[in-house]
Amino acid sequence: GGQQRAAPCPRGGPGGQGQPQAEAAGTGRGHRGGHRPGAVVGVAQRLHRGLGVAGGGPGPGPAVLQTRKARRLKQAKEEAQMEVEQYRREREQEFQSKQQAAMGSQGNLSAEVEQATRRQVQGMQSSQQRNRERILAQLLGMVCDVRPQVHPNYRIAV
Repeated sequence: GGQQRAAPCPRGGPGGQGQPQAEAAGTGRGHRGGHRPGAVVGVAQRLHRGLGVAGGGPGPGPAVLQTRKARRLKQAKEEAQMEVEQYRREREQEFQSKQQAAMGSQGNLSAEVEQATRRQVQGMQSSQQRNRERILAQLLGMVCDVRPQVHPNYRIAV
């Protein structure tokens, strides 16, 4: 009854097994160090499952861990690139819509100027059609009506 419990090691004891220091030192006190035996095994199994290891044996070797880390880094990089591409597409779409809105007002302005120009040209053409006959008659009358006169600056040499 007078035995003290061993304090659990903050880093999981020597060897990283999550056992109290007293048990790791071989005092034989078992799980009385603050851990339940099932909890440690459950944590270890979850860790191994998280690493993709079956069973409760020793962990994977450094080469396997390195390749897993490389795969995770590659996957994270791909995900980051996908997010960047999506962000870029969203910003491009916003830009296109803003540009369309800005150009739309200028486009309407140019369309209005073009329409006003067409109206002016049509007005000139209709005016030309209306006045054509009268102007041609007046021009032909001036050309065909010849009145012989001596120019006032003409001097007769004697």
